[in-house]
Amino acid sequence: MRPLTLLLPFLASLTLCAADRPNVLFIIVDDLNDMPLDPAGKPAVPTPNFDRLAARGISFTNAHCNDPICAPSRSSMLTGLYPQTSSLYWFEDYRQNAILSQSKTLTEHLATNGYDVYTTGKIYHGNQGPQGFYAGRGPGGNIGPWPWDGRQDTRRGLIPHPQQMFFYADDADPDMDYKWEHTFGPLTMIPEYKPNPANGVPGYKGWRLSGKPWRYVSDDDRDAMPDETNAAWAADVLKQEHSEKPFVLFTGFSRTHTPLYAPQKYFDMFPLDKIKVPKGLLTGDLEDCAPSLANTSLYAFRRYQMLFHHKDRPQLYKKWLQAYMACVAFIDDQVGTVLDALENSPHAGNTVVILTSDHGFHVGGKEAIYKQTLWDSGTRIPFIVAGLKGMPQGATCHKPISLIDVYPTFNELCGMPNDPHTGRSGYSLDGHSLVPLIRNPGGPWSGPDVAITALPGKDHSQHREHTGTLYPHFSVRSEDWRYSLTSDGQEELYRYSTDPFEFRNLADTPEFAEVKSGLRKKLVSLRDGNRWKEYSVLPREKTSGFELIADVRGQGALQLGETTIASVSAEEWTPVRVRAAGKRSQAWVDQRVASDEFFDSAFEPGRITASGIQLRRIRIRQIWKQMQ
Repeated sequence: MRPLTLLLPFLASLTLCAADRPNVLFIIVDDLNDMPLDPAGKPAVPTPNFDRLAARGISFTNAHCNDPICAPSRSSMLTGLYPQTSSLYWFEDYRQNAILSQSKTLTEHLATNGYDVYTTGKIYHGNQGPQGFYAGRGPGGNIGPWPWDGRQDTRRGLIPHPQQMFFYADDADPDMDYKWEHTFGPLTMIPEYKPNPANGVPGYKGWRLSGKPWRYVSDDDRDAMPDETNAAWAADVLKQEHSEKPFVLFTGFSRTHTPLYAPQKYFDMFPLDKIKVPKGLLTGDLEDCAPSLANTSLYAFRRYQMLFHHKDRPQLYKKWLQAYMACVAFIDDQVGTVLDALENSPHAGNTVVILTSDHGFHVGGKEAIYKQTLWDSGTRIPFIVAGLKGMPQGATCHKPISLIDVYPTFNELCGMPNDPHTGRSGYSLDGHSLVPLIRNPGGPWSGPDVAITALPGKDHSQHREHTGTLYPHFSVRSEDWRYSLTSDGQEELYRYSTDPFEFRNLADTPEFAEVKSGLRKKLVSLRDGNRWKEYSVLPREKTSGFELIADVRGQGALQLGETTIASVSAEEWTPVRVRAAGKRSQAWVDQRVASDEFFDSAFEPGRITASGIQLRRIRIRQIWKQMQ
């Protein structure tokens, strides 16, 4: 009975202070850039519901993601660990990552510390949220409705619109992956695939959603879109009484994720002849960029190029931009549905609202259409907080923050321990609570004066290549500067007070050498932390997970205990990077992938040894469990 006796006072304290612990409404929008902030260089889109939330609280105008890709961004935010801490930079399931799989997610932390947790829409990537911690779960994320061609293997979508197959003509880009991502238009553009028996296509006319017909007659006579369904579900939760415990409601919206389909009325808000394309979106501007970041064969640039291949369609780019703007306006209405419900609920006076996105999205700047860049359009996101008692209203904060700060902010807002991974992965949270800035936007806080973003060092979107995760690029954003350092040493430096469009790379300008040096030190510090140690020889201590950087020479192998994790052949001193954690080992030799292997079971603790090869300039980062 002793454990129960000890637990009762704790439970009683939660009950007694429940009224003092705020509820939280957390809204996250997929692929939404900083357009709701009305930044210079992007078309103006009215977002009255974003604006009314900002009028009640604070807008962080310099907020950024920590990886401009859906899965790693969300995994990092929801575990409070940087991509460089976990080495998860790509579309991998965090539950298979050696560190994140052993860490306590934010939703679990809330549920085990006295909160009822509700969720709807896309919160974790791929519906990877931990099971068993929710007081209620609504529909998951869905980027439909979809066209359909009548085949069984396409019944759930993920195919392009039949009216836009010209994108993949022989003279355009027939090798383009993810063809469904590139199409767009109003729902009035009813898809119709004609029967094609020779290719096994039965044909179909109409929209589909989740393998079923999705009815559309007009904007006023149609089925609900997934985001509308999720907004209604969230509104219902807010209308309920929640007297026993405080609650957190996670609400995820899938637009503005492509394909960019939305009701016709949102397209009508932006007539093509009224859209003014800012010069920053169409000005050629890649000549002085770091070649690794501005390689126009990469996916984001190819998506941009697709809109200009077709000389007989001069308005194609404007039509795409109109579609993105329409989806922003559509999402603003869904945010309005949820905010209306909150304002008319019994929880209006005790609910903190946080509204953000998982990363930015290029709409033409830097000749890119997509995420996955280290420029402001790829990293900068809206981040609005309102509803905390005593906070200023209609305020702005220009200090750089990032999504890594979400977890510790929840901890302070909700009165939870700030060491959730103790007894699990053992890692401390990488971020800092934003509560001091929420209360005083111009005051001090414990966080760094730059926000760091990581990007895998290869273009993984094309043909599902995953080879770049061992050599990520990094960028830090201060109030007035951005500095980027690629895995092969290329640099960029931009000054926003004089160059808001990032037109001029100042990395080689002697006048700013001191600024660049200072930002580089901050980047390296946030990238490496205190986890890297230098060795003249391989350490004798045992480990079950590590990352190693060194020069190698000879022909042989690197082992962890009895397991060979990398084979190496190099006549001269050659850079090598090896990562072994969980059940996976990866190795790069001379900037190229040498191996990427999965094993049947996790690595047992053992020494790192080498046979037949020499190592020098050794640096090792402990990944899993302390060396003992």
